Amino acid sequence: MCAPLFLSKNQTNILTNIEKNVAYYSCFMNNRPIVYRYTILEVLMNIFKSIKKQLKFCIKAMDSSSSLFVVNPEKDFTRKRKHLFGDILMNVILLESGSLKDELFKRFGYSLDTPSVSSFIQARDKIRPDAFHTLFDMFNSRTHKTILHKGYRLLAVDGSVLPISNILQDEETTIKKANNSNIPLSAYHINTSYDLLEHTYDDVILQGQAKMDENGAFNSIIDRYKGPKAIFIADRGYESINSFVKVQKANQKFLIRVKDIDSKTSVLRSFGPFEDKEFDVHVKRILTTRQTNEIKAHPEIYKFIPKNQRFEHFEEGPFFEFGFRVVRFKISDDTYESIVTNLDENEFSLEEIKELYHMRWEIETSYREIKYDLDLNTLHSMKRNLIQQEIYSKLLLYNFCRRITKDIKIQEKNRKYEYQLNYVRAYHIIRKFLKEKSGKIPPYIESMIAKEILPIPLNRRNKRKMKSKSPVSFNYRYD
Repeated sequence: MCAPLFLSKNQTNILTNIEKNVAYYSCFMNNRPIVYRYTILEVLMNIFKSIKKQLKFCIKAMDSSSSLFVVNPEKDFTRKRKHLFGDILMNVILLESGSLKDELFKRFGYSLDTPSVSSFIQARDKIRPDAFHTLFDMFNSRTHKTILHKGYRLLAVDGSVLPISNILQDEETTIKKANNSNIPLSAYHINTSYDLLEHTYDDVILQGQAKMDENGAFNSIIDRYKGPKAIFIADRGYESINSFVKVQKANQKFLIRVKDIDSKTSVLRSFGPFEDKEFDVHVKRILTTRQTNEIKAHPEIYKFIPKNQRFEHFEEGPFFEFGFRVVRFKISDDTYESIVTNLDENEFSLEEIKELYHMRWEIETSYREIKYDLDLNTLHSMKRNLIQQEIYSKLLLYNFCRRITKDIKIQEKNRKYEYQLNYVRAYHIIRKFLKEKSGKIPPYIESMIAKEILPIPLNRRNKRKMKSKSPVSFNYRYD
């Protein structure tokens, strides 16, 4: 797991002063009198330019304080070389699926001055991975637009596995025998919170697959969150009484799917009995570490928490009162889903709970887009620190693209189906013009993206195909 940046007071002041220069550009999008001077196309165009400027100025801010983000502050990037700190940040963000040599040729216009692969890798190696995490956070702070549903942000939390080369093995990323086989698996586990209304990543925590702890990552995301009221939406991998309490004590809301009531490993098993049908009920228990006869005799009042179970909230004694809402609804003739939440039924009905959980699926599709459409699956190094750089960079690039496309409207026509943007094409177009160094951006980018559309099939109910997968070590594009 990549360690966070800890800055001294002086270092923090340096960055704060630099960021003031960037703040000027964030005023653009909220300054209505300025916006009204442009045509609709020009407004969209200016949004593209504005967001690109925000990214470039974030990079410039970090470049001016590069000693905070390098391995050896006394030596790294202290002299003018072909590879400058800020250029390296941008070049890593813009890497596509080609070999590293091909990517450098494209970036430098196939000139004789194109740097060698080895020099580029050496320059990247001087930058700490958390520099890219800092850039991700800084860019978000400058470009994020808060969108609320009933006064709440909707944040989906989920994880995804990114297999990496197992030629190099270490204790953090490598599992010696994976998926009941003798084949080792090396991978990173990407834990993120995803804004379902802005369609962007809000936070990210990287873990090596061998040290994966999704509930621990979830708790860290809760601890780090400093925004307005939010509903944290998660799947079954995050069912944990400790996490439920963690969110509640942070004065936030949660909506987490759990294993159904008939599962032996469901968190609900000791909170029943429940009826085997749809229901919407409240459950209360006194959590305790004690096992007296009184406690054993009243399971409807007490729930025993063994010492080997993670629970961090017995600060004031061996008892903790806790309650939550359990919602169960039918999704097919013989299948139910169970949701645990602290949302008030007067504010969110059972149908609204179903809809909120359904929205969570977008974080799954975002992982697919980032891996295949933005080329995260084609990494350009086997070194763990360089892989982390690329993960943070792709998450930032995804946010960049989404903040462009969210303002693009599809022309209304009398069509058989509803249509959505072809995001694969949109990402390619945006990356193309993000690479432009001359600053000459044509006025038709948004129109080009708006023309690339796909129909949205209605009421598709294909059965999901599930099959076990063997560990895969991907080919790398570092030659």
